[in-house]
Amino acid sequence: MRTDVVSFLVPGVAAVIFGCGMAVAQQAPATGGDKWYSVATSDSEVAFVKTNSIKQVGTTIQVKVKENFTAPRPAAKAGKTFLSTLTLYRVDCSSRKIAMSKNEAFSGADLQGDVVQKASRNDRNLIWMDAPPASVFFEIVTYTCRHPPQPAAAG
Repeated sequence: MRTDVVSFLVPGVAAVIFGCGMAVAQQAPATGGDKWYSVATSDSEVAFVKTNSIKQVGTTIQVKVKENFTAPRPAAKAGKTFLSTLTLYRVDCSSRKIAMSKNEAFSGADLQGDVVQKASRNDRNLIWMDAPPASVFFEIVTYTCRHPPQPAAAG
């Protein structure tokens, strides 16, 4: 059952993100703390990276992304909609690809309200997608790869 939901959700999430029109990157990076930094804006969404969530996982980088949508999106469950998502992505900087590891959709903006759908994939089943220029994925990959995790302090 979980595989069915994930298989149904991943193409939908990809379609939402790829179909969002031209993305515009912000220039100044956020530093420190538990901050959300706006990395892309389109006519239908704004995407934010949680600046302290960028972590090395094997040969990839993991990052949390919040997306707020300008209009409700249909959820997998009939009659439910969502206005924001929290997604844990894996980013491969060398190939400029991105994969969804975990996703939760919220009924309200800014990750508020009820969770109306969830999906996750383990590392063996990640679906790697291209991040073409002028897309939200491109801006997420660009920001993440320009702000890699800092090595742990020796002590």
